[in-house]
Amino acid sequence: MNNETIEQNEDVPFNEQLELLQREVDEWKDTATRRAADYANLQRRTQIERMELIAHASESVITRMLPVLDDLHAAVDSSRTSSDVAALRTGIEMIYVKALKIFEDAGVGIIDADPGQPFSVQYHEALMHSPSEYPEGHIIQGVQRGYQLHNKVLRHAKVITSAGLPSHTDDLEGKQ
Repeated sequence: MNNETIEQNEDVPFNEQLELLQREVDEWKDTATRRAADYANLQRRTQIERMELIAHASESVITRMLPVLDDLHAAVDSSRTSSDVAALRTGIEMIYVKALKIFEDAGVGIIDADPGQPFSVQYHEALMHSPSEYPEGHIIQGVQRGYQLHNKVLRHAKVITSAGLPSHTDDLEGKQ
């Protein structure tokens, strides 16, 4: 009930006006309670849908990787009975290419960590810093590949970085 209704009903006793207002307050409380419950249900449904979406996204990649797993199983079985190393190597290379293609199609890319490339904390993790012919702050060697999903780093490439050329005094100290 609003003020206009109350003003128009000045002939209505105060107790009745109070009861009308109390009923209106109760109706608003009931509406607010229902809206809060609806919102909580929406949040719960949204969370369930999000979890199902994530599960199904993983299911898609896993399903596409099953043939790679089958091929690896066949390669292991074959390696137990065959002595043809070249054929085994060719088979493993084919499996590797198939796996790379599946990951590439899913948006996974390899993070470059080639010797001579500048080190970047965004993509690389330095395991060691060692003197070399490369300029300081450049990669000497990749230790473990890094991967990214679209533009998000999944795992940094682990590398050894250059401390630059050894100084002449380092050479003298080593000879003593």
